[in-house]
Amino acid sequence: MALLEYKRCPHCGKATWQEFIPQAPPASSYWRCRDCGDRRDALRISVGNGAELNRGRVQTEEICADVFIVDISRRGARLRCDDDLPVRVSLGQRLLFNPQLQPFGELAHYQSGVVRWIRDNEFGICFERPLAVSPGDITRIVKN
Repeated sequence: MALLEYKRCPHCGKATWQEFIPQAPPASSYWRCRDCGDRRDALRISVGNGAELNRGRVQTEEICADVFIVDISRRGARLRCDDDLPVRVSLGQRLLFNPQLQPFGELAHYQSGVVRWIRDNEFGICFERPLAVSPGDITRIVKN
């Protein structure tokens, strides 16, 4: 059973139910708002600038297109649209994202998520279920 507490969310500012997310070291545990689902406390791993190495795939109801992965964490990803095939997303839209960082395993399959923010040609998604892969394993996969 989850540890819950009613308090003010530092992200959205609303007094709401907060859920404690325990994590094993080296990741730190944190409180998450059940309303806004702020998950930015997860360690972000920068993917790099290699065009082929940081290309993932996004699928919406209308389109399936390549995107560039700026950074990724167990809880979500920051993505940049490809100039040749821009992806039109809206705030709160559900989509599927395949990081394509492994030939098999969790980072080779589509993850369901929600668009949390949009800025110019970049947008952030929050995974509906956190990845089971540890931040250290994600770093090793990205850097190899």
